[in-house]
Amino acid sequence: MPSKKADILIAKRSLAKGYVDQALDAFSRNPEAVEATDWEQLRDALLARGRMREMVRVCGLGSVAIPREEILARADHALVMKHIDQVLDLYELAGADRARWEKAVDVLIDMPDRRRQAVSIADRHLVECPNPPPPQARVASVSIKAVT
Repeated sequence: MPSKKADILIAKRSLAKGYVDQALDAFSRNPEAVEATDWEQLRDALLARGRMREMVRVCGLGSVAIPREEILARADHALVMKHIDQVLDLYELAGADRARWEKAVDVLIDMPDRRRQAVSIADRHLVECPNPPPPQARVASVSIKAVT
């Protein structure tokens, strides 16, 4: 059984050669042994390949930031190409601003079968709520006894 350090070393070298899946597997097995810069390289490699789901997972495992600006740039390009489902997913992921959501709604309006979706998005991201409700307290699913 190889040591964690050896496994990570091989994974780093694999990543440098473009073998993203091998690095992803090894890093995921030993997340505590991976340095932040290695997680960032893996994140960037996954982003470059358009593998958003894995990229988000890597950001969580490695405690590295999601590359918001790069994601928004990809979404803006997808909007020009009218890949609206990809746009919506990426805007949600990156927390797009109001102007971007307005452009997405405008594209949806031009698609007659997507009107309901346009209304839903407008309701979530464009309609201002004058008095937002206070956050609800979460109820514990298990009762807890106090010990005295």
